[in-house]
Amino acid sequence: MARAVACATVNMRVPEPFQKAHVSIERHSCGTPDHDGVQGGAKFLIDSLTTPKLLNVRKPGARQRVRNKRGLGFIVDDGPEYAMFDIRAVKSRLCDQKTVVTITEILP
Repeated sequence: MARAVACATVNMRVPEPFQKAHVSIERHSCGTPDHDGVQGGAKFLIDSLTTPKLLNVRKPGARQRVRNKRGLGFIVDDGPEYAMFDIRAVKSRLCDQKTVVTITEILP
């Protein structure tokens, strides 16, 4: 998923992640999925929008762990203090299937 998002957003990257954002995800498909399926299906997409973060390692000589290591840095994190999500399904024709992601920065 992260690779597909990276390819689709080559010229759309932001210089630094949005500190607070509203993320709208529209899944256009010919079928009507369950609400929980739409929400759960967006997990890997949302993770690819976040920013990688180094985690503390307590054991000497252990490898450094990274949270959201495949994140592309559009938003700081997917927690409620950083982002609000609007995820919905839109019924469309078979030839018009797509996923549309809109990220809007929320200024303080």
